[in-house]
Amino acid sequence: MEAGGADAGTATMFVAAARELGGFARIDGLAVLDFGCGQGDLVRALRRHGLEARGADFPQNLGEDGNLSSIQSNPYRLPYPDATFDVVVSTSVFEHAQGTEECMTEIHRVLRPGGIAVHTFPGKWYLPREPHIYVPLVNWFWPLVLRPWLALWALAGTRNEYQKGLSWREVTTLNAAYVRDGLCYYTTRHYNTVSDRVFGNHEWPMQFFIEQGPGGAARLARRLPAKWLTGRLLRELRFGLLLQRKT
Repeated sequence: MEAGGADAGTATMFVAAARELGGFARIDGLAVLDFGCGQGDLVRALRRHGLEARGADFPQNLGEDGNLSSIQSNPYRLPYPDATFDVVVSTSVFEHAQGTEECMTEIHRVLRPGGIAVHTFPGKWYLPREPHIYVPLVNWFWPLVLRPWLALWALAGTRNEYQKGLSWREVTTLNAAYVRDGLCYYTTRHYNTVSDRVFGNHEWPMQFFIEQGPGGAARLARRLPAKWLTGRLLRELRFGLLLQRKT
């Protein structure tokens, strides 16, 4: 989940997505699920726009908010009846979700016919470094990330915000576990294939993302020419926006 003030901009983008991509003329009361909601900052930002927003995540990630609910892990299940939501959104979730088809199947189940799912997440070829542990090319190598590569960068002093003061051995061990259990960098083709299998469709509305995205990469892309090419590069090398429709 994006942190701090970014949630307000992300909420504004998703409201625009509901209108422009989903075709929802009426926003007030629209039922929205933040998939992988964490502490619920985005849920609260969406509710300030008048949406009936709720969030779901694993219990260890959840904040204390009556609009947030726990995801069941075995079997994997969202805690809502079929056809509950008009829109499902997620931000920086799918690079952690190794069970892509499980997740998308549940998202499809809880969407109402005519609903949309909108996801933003870093691409497989994200540069210049993996955005969680800051080790270059981890996302390129995943799932075959060699421990010596992690050790090399730990020895060079690479640390994320939670690793300050740790030895290189400790950082290497933490990063190896995180790469194994916490990261998932699939290609665009993988997401296309799974989306088509579950939803029967997929779109990458990168022009919309360039126009509405709150991040620095989207802001830079707005100033560049050849938006079709800029959008494709943005999707692969930084962040993409995936759209699915429940027909």
